[in-house]
Amino acid sequence: MKTLKKIILGLAIMAMLPLASEAQNCASFLSNRKPENHYRYNNASKSATVWSGKKYEFVLPLTSDNEYRIRFYAAPVFNNDIQVKIVDLNTGETVIDLPGTSEQVKKGKVCLADYTDPKTNKLVHPYFDFVPSQATSLKIMIDVKDHMDYIEEPIYDEDGMQLYEDDGITPKTNKKAVIPEGGIEQVKGCFTVYVTDKPADTESAF
Repeated sequence: MKTLKKIILGLAIMAMLPLASEAQNCASFLSNRKPENHYRYNNASKSATVWSGKKYEFVLPLTSDNEYRIRFYAAPVFNNDIQVKIVDLNTGETVIDLPGTSEQVKKGKVCLADYTDPKTNKLVHPYFDFVPSQATSLKIMIDVKDHMDYIEEPIYDEDGMQLYEDDGITPKTNKKAVIPEGGIEQVKGCFTVYVTDKPADTESAF
């Protein structure tokens, strides 16, 4: 009987190991991040395991004596296919509602995909600055889309001729979702809300 109990306990521990490992990996992402100059790490930062096809919420309190900078990171398995919406709980105003990526990756248009800074020609990870004029809280809503694989299909005109981009070389294509025979696959990975702050030196509201 004792042997059976030991076997059951051992199996239970083995089943928990992947979950513990995943949680540990998410936490290690935060520990490896370094705040930029003048900013300090905010303990409200969070990194946790999320699943495709699910929605999550996270409340971030802000005080009027700090400026805040928020960045979002997602595991590569999600292909940046995540919508992030931020609502100011004091006013009910939606201050951000952005996809993780888009066909035109530009500053202020995406929340996960790196964009090229036209001034420096360097890649920049999206960030969002908040300078609250009074204490408030932000509700961060994370919509992890269903995990989909895509194929690029060529585009043809009404006469069946393949269309090309302006360079005359690159074929025009449409991205088409491919649904597996057994249905949409559910995947998991880390999603991180990385928060840094510094003492406020201006008086402005977002």
